[in-house]
Amino acid sequence: MDQLVLDLTPPPAPAFDHFIAEHNRQIIAALTYPAGERFIYLWGAPGVGKTHLLQQWVEHANAVGRAAIYLDARAEKLPDFAREARCVAVDHVDDLEPDDQITLFSIFNSLKDGGEGQLLTAGRAAPLQLKLRDDLRTRLGWGLVFQVQAMSDADKFAALKRHAQMRLVDVPDDVIRWLLTHWRRDMSSLVAMIDALDHYSLALRKPITVPFVKNILHAKLTR
Repeated sequence: MDQLVLDLTPPPAPAFDHFIAEHNRQIIAALTYPAGERFIYLWGAPGVGKTHLLQQWVEHANAVGRAAIYLDARAEKLPDFAREARCVAVDHVDDLEPDDQITLFSIFNSLKDGGEGQLLTAGRAAPLQLKLRDDLRTRLGWGLVFQVQAMSDADKFAALKRHAQMRLVDVPDDVIRWLLTHWRRDMSSLVAMIDALDHYSLALRKPITVPFVKNILHAKLTR
């Protein structure tokens, strides 16, 4: 079955429009305002969309000509060259190793002393509750700090509908409601499932229906 999944339509980049919860609009405004705060920290429970926001911030910065990089402290060491970058997003700061904490502290000071550039970071807890070195925790709390609120099912429904429309794929409402009830709850997994269904539908030349989704999932789980 997986051999039938063809990348016939490349997925669009993560979009702020996918993250439409009303109580998070202030965050999006801060991330897209050209002359806004240079240091922003996002925190919240796993699955609320912090990674999505960081990745889209990087995409947005690159799109307007400000070279930006995304770094995941859970999956990689912070590279030395990040000290020279002007727009840096560091995800999962909770998982920073001691030497990476020193690197992030250096990145912060380099951006501050340089007078330009931006640093966007994210973790599961508010800055002062992070189990990091004191000087780094203090730095993370210097700029704007936002708690990212979980999206409601209505928010997720609207976001998935918009994502499907951007891909020009017909995903009926009952399919989206079924996914919200039976699939993973985080937006990354939900968006990835819409993309996968698009691929399978094109490859198999079948419409996306609830039975179709069940068959795809059954085939993947039993192979």
